[in-house]
Amino acid sequence: MLIDSRLVLLFSNGVDEDGKDIQKTKSFNNIKPTATDEQLTAVVNALTPLQEWTLMKADRTNLHSLV
Repeated sequence: MLIDSRLVLLFSNGVDEDGKDIQKTKSFNNIKPTATDEQLTAVVNALTPLQEWTLMKADRTNLHSLV
């Protein structure tokens, strides 16, 4: 049974002096487990233009109860 869900956005924040990507994450906890992937995609699309960094990916993490 799905008991919790979290949305994690990964952003690129440029490169360091060694040429490696600098990454930043923003997490949104306590997402309604009933929220659909399409609804979360709409949220990501609304939030992305408000950020100062470039979105690399968006992940949904679900917590399920096995017992």
